[in-house]
Amino acid sequence: MITLPVNKLKPGMTICQSVFDANGLLLLRRGSKLSDFYIRRLRNVGIKELAVASYQTMTTNFILPKNIISESTRARAILVLAKALDELEEKNTLDMGKLKGCVHSIIKEILKNKHVLLQISDIRVHNGYTLVHSVDTSILSTFIGVLLNLPSKKLEALALGALLHDIGKTKIPNEILNKPGVLNEQEFAIIKKHPIISMRKLRHANCYERDIIDIAMQHHEKINGKGYPYHLTEDLINPLAKIVAVADVYDALTSVRPYKKAYKPHIAYKIMKLTSSNEFDNDILNTFFNHVAIYPIGTVLKTTLGLAIVKGISPLQTLLPTVCLFTDNDYQLLPRPLLFNLAQSEHCQILGICDGYELLNIMRETCFDPSELL
Repeated sequence: MITLPVNKLKPGMTICQSVFDANGLLLLRRGSKLSDFYIRRLRNVGIKELAVASYQTMTTNFILPKNIISESTRARAILVLAKALDELEEKNTLDMGKLKGCVHSIIKEILKNKHVLLQISDIRVHNGYTLVHSVDTSILSTFIGVLLNLPSKKLEALALGALLHDIGKTKIPNEILNKPGVLNEQEFAIIKKHPIISMRKLRHANCYERDIIDIAMQHHEKINGKGYPYHLTEDLINPLAKIVAVADVYDALTSVRPYKKAYKPHIAYKIMKLTSSNEFDNDILNTFFNHVAIYPIGTVLKTTLGLAIVKGISPLQTLLPTVCLFTDNDYQLLPRPLLFNLAQSEHCQILGICDGYELLNIMRETCFDPSELL
């Protein structure tokens, strides 16, 4: 797998990420073969880069890993939420029946796929960020809730609360939400009002369920007391809001925004686990990252022994995948590839990821595409 700028994509390449437009509608399904038309479309909607299975355009052996939820279930959730938010603005009511039907589908599918690792994120045009982000935060939160074995009623409240956690952002000016630069103090103060606005909108729509209200109010609170709007500390934050806080930040980090590109899973891991660990509940954070493909299958890694491609990942060992070493430290091809389970190897350790132009140049120099090893 290699992430390439759009201008380096070629017809016939197999894509590893689904692409959604500003309304959350599917433009390209992962596993699709690119055509000239699709490449032009990607360029026209502002997509900068995309992960493909191989630089080769011929069929490869690479089988895309299963996702925790189908694109059809996700797409239905986006449409249901969009209609619910329109009705909220027009009539000040929420159709909780349809929203519950939506989250029940999400819960059912994730329960069926609870042993599947969370794979590389899709690509989304950022104009519809708040709507699609709410659905994806609900999916990620539900995934964590299932891993934590929450009872069905709590799972429903978690999924619903996460789906509605950001409805207050509909009252935040778009020029602030989509500002390409750093927010100034006044702009950030406006952003920090959205949890309270969300709570008020829920109550005005006759939604008084404690867990849902708490999620809306507390998903930006941090266990060290440095969150907002009330600077609550660990014991005062609803456990479901702690789950949504993890899902919310992970989805934000791995999404394209006007002011940043999407971070890869291993970068999101470092930010959340190593840099901001005192902000999140560690049990929730560890449970989540123990089931995230931090180095997705097909990723080319720089290791202490040379370049290696990820062939397999196991839950609870997501930082230590099984890899196939194919070059030495001078990037010279080995006589034969070597298989390492990094969880059992002291000699082969990950130094970083090789991707984009760097990987492309190595592939050209060696005349070898590592995807052949998958």
